[in-house]
Amino acid sequence: MAQELNAVVTVNTQQVNLSNRQVFKTLEKSLQEFINQTRWTDLKVRENERLNCSFTLVIHKYENAHYEANLLVQSSRPVYNSAYQTPVFNLQDKEVAFNYQEYATLSFNESTFESNLTSVVAYYAYILLGLDADTFAPNSGKPFFIKAQQIANTAKTTNYAGWADDGKNNRFALITELISENYEAYHKAYYQYHRLGLDLMSSDEKAAKEGIQNAVLLLEQIPSLRLNSYAMVAFFNAKADEIAAIFSGGVIFDSKKLKEALLKLAPAQLTKWNEIK
Repeated sequence: MAQELNAVVTVNTQQVNLSNRQVFKTLEKSLQEFINQTRWTDLKVRENERLNCSFTLVIHKYENAHYEANLLVQSSRPVYNSAYQTPVFNLQDKEVAFNYQEYATLSFNESTFESNLTSVVAYYAYILLGLDADTFAPNSGKPFFIKAQQIANTAKTTNYAGWADDGKNNRFALITELISENYEAYHKAYYQYHRLGLDLMSSDEKAAKEGIQNAVLLLEQIPSLRLNSYAMVAFFNAKADEIAAIFSGGVIFDSKKLKEALLKLAPAQLTKWNEIK
């Protein structure tokens, strides 16, 4: 049995002017080991079932063991009966600050705040696990989202950015939406899109397109949907290119309802929606 995540970690330091970069290499190695060797759940996972993901930490400020960075988090899952990996999550967090001493042990405790770095990473680990679970069974990601919420609530008592209920699209906003009863259709859409859509592509392309369209139409049913919903931003960051590619060719499909919904849900992706035939 293996741990749940198969993460590739990259620490990008191009914006930092420092001759000795060994500390960044140490951080990169320690962070990758922390993510991949931590047992996040009680699930029994085989090596080939691990969730493929990446954490790219772009350091833009470093001084006296204090770091300020952007964190790009991405994940994917295999599509049934194909070699294709579909993107499930793609989001950049621009408010990641932390302290790190070289060779310090990275650890995480659910009930206490030990480090902003490990809290942020653990938070996203549970977000990834939750959304991945949603793609295989309806609303099955909830236990993982509750874990992420617990992390956010604990971290909210600190002065670190990204955890506060300040009206911005941040970690607090994302998990608040993901656990909201109003977003039940969001989790159903993840299941519909993948199991009743993409996973049928190799056997019945028209049915697959129908399933994907129905998933997008489900997103329209979210009550009190904010115009700039962070969960919706995350969904279309991951899926916009894929949706445009699927519906710009292949089996003829009436995409009128789909395009109308997409223009309403993600107007910022207009260029991609214009590729749909």
